[in-house]
Amino acid sequence: MKPPLAIAVLALAFLLCAQTPLTPAPVPIRSEPHHHLVLENEYVRAWFFDIAGHESTVLHSHDLPYLTVALMPGDYVNAVPGKPENHLTPDDGELNFSKGGFAHIVRTDAGSPLKNLTIELLRPQATPRNRCEKVMIDEPLDCPVEAAGNPVVETPVFETDEVLVEAGALGQGRFYNGGFSQFPRLIVVLSDSELSVELRGAKATSLHGGDLYWLPAGSSAVVTDVRKEKRGRDPRAQEELKLSRFFLLAFKD
Repeated sequence: MKPPLAIAVLALAFLLCAQTPLTPAPVPIRSEPHHHLVLENEYVRAWFFDIAGHESTVLHSHDLPYLTVALMPGDYVNAVPGKPENHLTPDDGELNFSKGGFAHIVRTDAGSPLKNLTIELLRPQATPRNRCEKVMIDEPLDCPVEAAGNPVVETPVFETDEVLVEAGALGQGRFYNGGFSQFPRLIVVLSDSELSVELRGAKATSLHGGDLYWLPAGSSAVVTDVRKEKRGRDPRAQEELKLSRFFLLAFKD
């Protein structure tokens, strides 16, 4: 027969467990209802993420390194169990990198919707580093001097030993000859952009903000801005509307 003190301790422990809510196990990103799969191959698994204001995601895990590309200005809370919450306000078109290996909840407490592309990198990503943009806030820039003389579509912004990300912007009617590449590449189109991508020997494909286009290894492509001129607008706004923006990811084999 158990002594009264032991019984009391067990009863108190049971009462505390009953009153303390347990953190639910995170679901895989594939089961989080705000993430919608748009592209998957041996290099990437890309998701369109869309959440309305005053909503919350399910606690979900990010087991792989990944990039996020904001498709609109954002205002949200990043809640990782056991850590202080972060209030984040990404700009439209902002690129961020995470090494993964955590679970979190995203909440849009401010009432603004949030849209981005979450691009999981299926291969290990060694030596992540900023190039000409602060993709990783706490890391220094490593922007090559020669980048200043490159075409605007060949500005390196982020790199690992496995992938190079370059930023591009084309004025109305301008084009970029992607040329031949031994590496597979991914075009990520930013919001308010309209592009046409033409692979050699294939029909041109029209792309809009949030679209992705996979360029196989050994291919060459011409990327053209196909925005139509908008009239009756403020000249500064008009100038902004003349640019179609995109990222070009090259996967090093």
